[in-house]
Amino acid sequence: MKRLARLHLLNDLAGGLALAMALSSAAAVTALAAGGDGGRSTTLYTLSNVATGNAVLAVTERLGHSASVVTYPTGDKGTGAGLGSQGAIALAEGGSRLIAVNAGSNSVSAFAVGDTGRLKLTNSAPSGGLDPISVTARGRLVYVLNAGSNTVSGLWLGEHGLSPIAGSTTALSAGAKAPVQVSFTPNGESLIVAEKVSNTIDVLAVGDDGDLGSPRTTTSTGATPFGFDFDKAGHLVISDAVGGAPGASALTSYRVDESGALSPISLVPDLQTAACWVVVERRGGHAFTTNTGSGTVSSYDIARGGGLTLHASVAAVTGGHPVDEALGRDGHELFVLDAGGRILSSAVLASGDLGPVSVIATGLPASVTGLAAGFDRD
Repeated sequence: MKRLARLHLLNDLAGGLALAMALSSAAAVTALAAGGDGGRSTTLYTLSNVATGNAVLAVTERLGHSASVVTYPTGDKGTGAGLGSQGAIALAEGGSRLIAVNAGSNSVSAFAVGDTGRLKLTNSAPSGGLDPISVTARGRLVYVLNAGSNTVSGLWLGEHGLSPIAGSTTALSAGAKAPVQVSFTPNGESLIVAEKVSNTIDVLAVGDDGDLGSPRTTTSTGATPFGFDFDKAGHLVISDAVGGAPGASALTSYRVDESGALSPISLVPDLQTAACWVVVERRGGHAFTTNTGSGTVSSYDIARGGGLTLHASVAAVTGGHPVDEALGRDGHELFVLDAGGRILSSAVLASGDLGPVSVIATGLPASVTGLAAGFDRD
């Protein structure tokens, strides 16, 4: 994607300022056995997704201290249940902004992120469609996936928050069904959308002004493509949930061509059930997928050319139903969100192995969805 410096906001939407800093009384938080870096803190952000009022829940850990949970309302509504998507919440602008979807209000909220992870609501803007479940940002350009209308829509992230880009709403491919994630490719030249029921993956070129080309569709090599991430060379690494069939899940890697075509590299089973969420630790070349049906995390090694090798079918046992994950500073820690209202952590070793699992927070709403990790900024 070419530089966007000459672009201007079409309309800045006025947003009320809100700052809610009450500690969540429902969250019982334990001291951490791992994490932190020289006293600096990691803040994990997840969405309550409560139907009566959506909020970002910020869980901050600091070495030698207990974690704390602070609630920041978005001013809009969730759905009251998990969204079944990856990327419901995302950091932007070097971690200084946070974007969150409000699936119950068909809107997206923007927050300013303070140096210690505290949030200040900037504004909310229409998502450009129905049932927004995933969001991605590159620079000040934001795109949201509207699962209810099978579209992606663009917004500009400016000083006063988010502003919809007129005419940016673009339909997914005609056969697309049940999209679950949208993300920019690492070079910013394309958007990728995974669609689990139609077993397809759409690639849309991003133009000079943030406009999108028509989707180029690839039939998934594996069944039920779900969450995805990219390795340091830009290869797409995506989970195959295989409809939740017992022990049948896999991970597949693809080469993303300049034309938008996807060329499969390898498909490697993890022998677990319902692999759905994926994160890639780029420095060491490792991928981790949460297996929602098995209550486990599987790990993979990624070769220079994007080939996958199963490192450990069961790298960690989380129990419950893991529904999202995020990596900590420099990829040294893996955080997992559980549908039972817990956040867990495990050290990522240089070998790609995971250390013992620690519980960071419990008692979060059962509807929590999305997970992103932010850090103290030097």
